[in-house]
Amino acid sequence: MAAGLKLLSERHVDSLSIDEIVAAAQVAKGSFFYHFADKHSFAHEIAAEVRAEIEREVGQVNKGVEDPALRIARGVGRFVRFAVDHPDKAGIILRLDRLSLDPGHALNAGLRTDLERGVERGRLDCPDIDAAIMSFLALTNVMMRRVLADRPPLDVTRRNFVSVMRITLRGLGVSPADADAVLRATADDLLAD
Repeated sequence: MAAGLKLLSERHVDSLSIDEIVAAAQVAKGSFFYHFADKHSFAHEIAAEVRAEIEREVGQVNKGVEDPALRIARGVGRFVRFAVDHPDKAGIILRLDRLSLDPGHALNAGLRTDLERGVERGRLDCPDIDAAIMSFLALTNVMMRRVLADRPPLDVTRRNFVSVMRITLRGLGVSPADADAVLRATADDLLAD
């Protein structure tokens, strides 16, 4: 898998041959086909592993955090910081992770729970949870793409994150003062040098 991660961080799966993959991994073609149907299923497996890694990190940064708005901001912030710290892996996610774009995908369960709890507690105003999940996936992907394309200094990334998330949290009914407090805490913790 490590060899596949390196290859996929450098090139798109469509530009790779099975022979290149097995040579990099130092395995026989038969071993490759024992585990994967084709190079696309191989790439999907690597993308799923990277996405699961990010989700574990989101779980860690949200451990003990109860406020749904803060949990959501910290989750998005962790994805953005992941792009800063691991551009190779973030690029794989952005190119290959198509399944988790479905709002019902298991990897989006934490975000769904945070949105539902926020609505139940009156913290968030969100009439369509699936639409909110798609919005968060889109804005997270755009912020990660910006990090990878422009490689801005961390203070610029931090400013962009706070600006985008302020609009998003306000759209979910979080007051300006609460949104600023949530984002200041998130940015200080996750997007500082």
